[in-house]
Amino acid sequence: MRTSEFDSSSEEEVEEEQLTPFHISWLPLSIVECSQYLGICALPGCKYKDIRRSLEKDVDELQNQGVQDVFVFCTRGELNKYRVPSLLEVYLQRGFTVHHTPFPDGDVPELEQCCHILKKLQVCLENNRRTVIHRCLSAASALSNNDAKQSHRNPQGAPRRRSNTDREAIQLPP
Repeated sequence: MRTSEFDSSSEEEVEEEQLTPFHISWLPLSIVECSQYLGICALPGCKYKDIRRSLEKDVDELQNQGVQDVFVFCTRGELNKYRVPSLLEVYLQRGFTVHHTPFPDGDVPELEQCCHILKKLQVCLENNRRTVIHRCLSAASALSNNDAKQSHRNPQGAPRRRSNTDREAIQLPP
């Protein structure tokens, strides 16, 4: 009996992993008078349903794009579910600064948790740190799918208005 008859998954995964390049959407923060960009991407190395990503290649791409800080909102259980249980450790080994503030997929962080995230994010941006955030699958994949259709600088149908609370929400200096 040949081993390959029972162990074709790794070979198939390698092929599938190479199909889609890792994409980071760089969003300008000029609406809050910040010259920095914030990256949003899918979960590196994710393997779920028809998604097969290579953790090594995805993390390489983050490094190639100069990412220094990564905000991860996935719970440990979600990292296990999406088959990247060692993601946080891989980030640390590769020299990223990891900001892990987990809350369940589909939920929003509590107000105190949200303020904590925004303060950390503000410090990163003020220090000109190239920063990426990612959740599990939903928001990042929806955003990436829209990249080919429209620019994030001025999406169709989204009026650009600035209220006095924009600056206060993120507390950026003038």
